[in-house]
Amino acid sequence: MSELEVELQLLRTASFDWTNALAARLEEEGVTHRVTPVGEKRSTDGMWAVFVPFTELPLAREIDREVMLELFPDLPEDYDPAATDMSTCPACQTPAAEGATSCAECGLAFIDGPE
Repeated sequence: MSELEVELQLLRTASFDWTNALAARLEEEGVTHRVTPVGEKRSTDGMWAVFVPFTELPLAREIDREVMLELFPDLPEDYDPAATDMSTCPACQTPAAEGATSCAECGLAFIDGPE
């Protein structure tokens, strides 16, 4: 692991579209970041991770929240993904496996919060 990777913190794991929009906004704001595929898959269908330096994490989280509200306009303005209990599906209350991106029972896609 390189020195830069040690200093970076995971901001978000999400779909390609979300991470692409987030990376563009981080770039506009001058926040150093790295986007990498999760797992072996490198297609636009897979999950991607966005990393930022620890020192820029608070600003990056705010930018991520703004991007989330743009991508999901039906969320309330005060929605805090970090405060959401993701141990069960919010729709059907089925227990959710750690790291699940959707509910195994009803298929609801989960929005994961900042790590």
